[in-house]
Amino acid sequence: MKKRDYNADLIRCVAVYSVLSVHFLLRTGFYSEIVEGPLMVFMCMYRSLFMACVPLFMILTGYLMCQKILCRSYYKGIWKTVEIYVLASIACLLFKRFVLNYDMTIRKAVLDILSFDAANYAWYVEMYFGLFLLIPFLNLIYNGLRSQKEKKILLLTMIALTMLPKILNNFDLTTEGWWSNPPVSKEYNPIVPGFFTAMYPITYYFIGAYLREYGWKLKKRWNLLLLFGAVAGFGLYNYYRSYGVKFIWGSNSTWGGENLITAVLLFTLLLHLHPERWPRPVKSSLVFISKVSFGLYLVSWIADQIVYGNFLNPHVMVVSERWKYYLAAVPASFLLSLGMSTVLSLVQGVRRMGWALVKSRK
Repeated sequence: MKKRDYNADLIRCVAVYSVLSVHFLLRTGFYSEIVEGPLMVFMCMYRSLFMACVPLFMILTGYLMCQKILCRSYYKGIWKTVEIYVLASIACLLFKRFVLNYDMTIRKAVLDILSFDAANYAWYVEMYFGLFLLIPFLNLIYNGLRSQKEKKILLLTMIALTMLPKILNNFDLTTEGWWSNPPVSKEYNPIVPGFFTAMYPITYYFIGAYLREYGWKLKKRWNLLLLFGAVAGFGLYNYYRSYGVKFIWGSNSTWGGENLITAVLLFTLLLHLHPERWPRPVKSSLVFISKVSFGLYLVSWIADQIVYGNFLNPHVMVVSERWKYYLAAVPASFLLSLGMSTVLSLVQGVRRMGWALVKSRK
């Protein structure tokens, strides 16, 4: 029997909780505020930490699937993801129709599901379907390289193509004194080609494959110190970058170099832990949340509408005051999403049992 990888479960749990923590900023109005003052310094650091959320999922995909080969059985593996996506989409559509009173027809609902608009956080699903189809071929590329050196060159090439432009093409170099007033203009000067930036999920995938094969020989305390340093440094930089205006995304987007560094440091730190030694109830909780994390992520949009739209924002009008409720709002959204995702998983299980019963009677 295959041994359970509790570290992978832990990474999924941290990643999905980080997603909800990033959405906390979006839902409480962070991006509409002027960046200035000590509280904004802290919130920029907060964002720098939790923006590792999606990169963690992508790195984990490479870590777990780097040995998959091209065969008929491989493609059957996407069906579970499709099922959960469709169920989550139906849940979101029902909420929009009967709670938010959206105009909704069956035709529009079907088109929204097909265009990944039914579940509002489904952009990741659209990306993952394409990545899933490429994985056997990506593995042929990665595993076909003969040495660690060649694989390092592959990683550096992908980082240069997909991450470097977001780091370097980020400044108004034509305005005198731009370094002392970085938000002076949003018309930035490209100095390296940025055509391939949309391929960043493949970069994260190869990083996961590399970490699976070679790991990262870094002591836990140094890993932790580097992570804290990266979060603090990037947070301060983003504060400086956006000072006096609304938050400027710059190089701290999902395909930015900042989140690449933070995500790798957080991923390797979680790999250094030993959740298999933790108490059984904790391990069981990790496994359970991990199994329903995909659905949890998709239906968290519904939970966000309830927590922020119905409770927090209408009663706390000042944006900066809303941030004090993080320890209530994000766990509440998480638990609501966990409950809904559990229901989706049960529906999926019932469907599978019914289908198995029908097949057995043929």
